[in-house]
Amino acid sequence: MSDNFQEKLYKEFNSLKKEIKKPNILLVGGTGVGKSSLLNLCFGENIAKTGIGKPVTQHIDRFVSENIPIVLFDSKGYEIGSEQEVQFQKDVIELCTGTHEKVEDKPHLAWYCVQSISSRITDFDIEIIRKIEKSKVPLAIILTKSDLINEEDAIEMKKVILAEFPNIHIFETNTKNISHGMELKKLIEWSVIQLPEALKTAFISAQKASIKGKREHAKNAVIKHTSLAFATGFVPIPASSAPLLLANQSKLLARILYIYNLDKAVDNASAIIQVALASALPMAGRYLVSQILKLIPGVGTVTGGTINGVVAASITSAFGFAVSEACANVVELGIDNIDDASFMKHFDTDLINIFMKYLKQEQEKKNG
Repeated sequence: MSDNFQEKLYKEFNSLKKEIKKPNILLVGGTGVGKSSLLNLCFGENIAKTGIGKPVTQHIDRFVSENIPIVLFDSKGYEIGSEQEVQFQKDVIELCTGTHEKVEDKPHLAWYCVQSISSRITDFDIEIIRKIEKSKVPLAIILTKSDLINEEDAIEMKKVILAEFPNIHIFETNTKNISHGMELKKLIEWSVIQLPEALKTAFISAQKASIKGKREHAKNAVIKHTSLAFATGFVPIPASSAPLLLANQSKLLARILYIYNLDKAVDNASAIIQVALASALPMAGRYLVSQILKLIPGVGTVTGGTINGVVAASITSAFGFAVSEACANVVELGIDNIDDASFMKHFDTDLINIFMKYLKQEQEKKNG
């Protein structure tokens, strides 16, 4: 494959990283409540430890990470009944209402952590939660360390919270990634729904807990690029045109790799994808044209553009879904495994099979 494709992919991928807006997430909770475990489970690392931080108020620090496309506002500990409590509450509310000196720091989401093993929610918690709600920042209460209490106590604690906040969303999480993180995936789904459309992609990329969420977001990207491919059209036949087709799909490939947060593996992943699809595309082109020609009597030059558009859309769709599935496999295996020789040996063959499977499915749908 040509070096031009690799250059184009780098350009598209780096452009995405710079242009896609990151959501601001406010994480509230006292010392030892389990915020670090929540961050590790959700994003694969504790951004408050690995990211670059700076104080924005006396009680809130702002953290950014090169590898995780969110901005985290993490609250420090406080002592109930002290002057710190008053200042803490003031800092949180100013940030949520946008009256803080930097309006762009206003949170897009607030995750309020309450330790399940305490079996209670304090008056201070209730007061500050109520004020965050009034600020209109979407708020979820997260019961941390829920694997350390019995079901009856968990139900009772939820009843107490819902008595104060009947419309609030409550999610149980645990200290380790057992039982599939309990309700961590539900927290991810809720967060995506609450975020403005422009911020969803970065959050989906950042989170590690829901492969399903990444697949669904990648599916939307494939649909958009498929529509564009049909409208534009090109000639993907025969093998000599494979580099051209891949070059035209660089934006889609970059977006899918971004959604799966595979920037560390972009070199190997893109190389494997190029080799695999270079082998599959000539076969794909011949297959599609043979299928399309069966449906069009007396094909001539007038219908050439239509054929090109249909072929382009079908290959783009199959390309996108095949790459998405392959990336999902990479994430499920673990990012370190992308350099594993045995994995790479089978990856290109698997990608061809996935690609052709989706290609045939696309054509069957079009044939009705």
